[in-house]
Amino acid sequence: MIALVGSGRIGALLRKEKDGISPPKLFFGGFVEFTSIPRLRSLEVFYFPKSSGLALVSQSQKPSARKFFFARKKLKDQSMKKNLFVSLALAGALFVPAITRAQFASSVVSYTQGSGVASGYNNSAAALGAPTTFIGYQNADPFNPPYQSSDIVGIGTNGGSLTLQFNTPIQNNPGNPYGLDFIIFGHAGFNITNGDYSGGGITDGSFFTGGASDVRVSVSADGTTFYTLNPSLAPAVDGLFPTYAGGNPQIPVNPNLTAASFSGLTLSDIEALYAGSAGGAGFDIAWAVNNLNQSVSLPSIDYIRLDVLNDGTPAYIDAISVVPEPTTYALALVGAGLLWLQGRKK
Repeated sequence: MIALVGSGRIGALLRKEKDGISPPKLFFGGFVEFTSIPRLRSLEVFYFPKSSGLALVSQSQKPSARKFFFARKKLKDQSMKKNLFVSLALAGALFVPAITRAQFASSVVSYTQGSGVASGYNNSAAALGAPTTFIGYQNADPFNPPYQSSDIVGIGTNGGSLTLQFNTPIQNNPGNPYGLDFIIFGHAGFNITNGDYSGGGITDGSFFTGGASDVRVSVSADGTTFYTLNPSLAPAVDGLFPTYAGGNPQIPVNPNLTAASFSGLTLSDIEALYAGSAGGAGFDIAWAVNNLNQSVSLPSIDYIRLDVLNDGTPAYIDAISVVPEPTTYALALVGAGLLWLQGRKK
């Protein structure tokens, strides 16, 4: 090991080697490995400014432990802080893809079209993945919902059914916003009642499409035994709340809002009432009941089944999203934030 005191032959060599390569940086109180210079790969330099009073020493003349103690301690502390920072950032980065995979339905287990479904709207894979954001001519909003056969799948009456699986279990978490665990997106859209379709529309809270389907929602942990979510608690599927592409599909709308809550509102008013949500109907796994209408405790589920009852109106489904667990979501945000801060420092 050679210690460099501000300048000298080693310093001159570094400047000479600068042509064609990037010289290593010298850090006060730290070792520098010359991995990018073949002739110097085995050389280590410990740098001190001239003011330190330390002399140039060779590998056979080791500096005393006392002289290096504080410099080494500082280097160790900096290294530990850096490792902690990187570990947290990597943890967040690793959680983000995991959350992304768990956000939406991953596969179709079974699908029966049923009666009354419009021609061409029988592609069950349309219900996989995230809810539709672009509808071909603009972003989806509560006045302009998803409508194409590539975006939504129809479930008709007389046996119409759709069962979806999630590759990561959906947790029954009372700590989620409003206690809701997943959100079902349909193709419902609010009527514009003032005749202004150029951007100044106002609704009375009624629907021009969707909003009338009677769908039984059932959940299962094993794909065999399904439990119905209590109809007296569960909201209507393919009704409130119409999709808004500018919101977050993992945040539920306040379930206490009703159609009347939107009467007289403009698009910007609706967006404000959504409070960051992308819409959809929110459901709580805790609503599960058995065939005796007795409450069933399910820590998590992997399957959701939708059955249209015989009311004569098909339902159209766009997607099902998962409301993330607050702790996991927070860790992902922390990791992403740390990565962002690290980038800002560079």
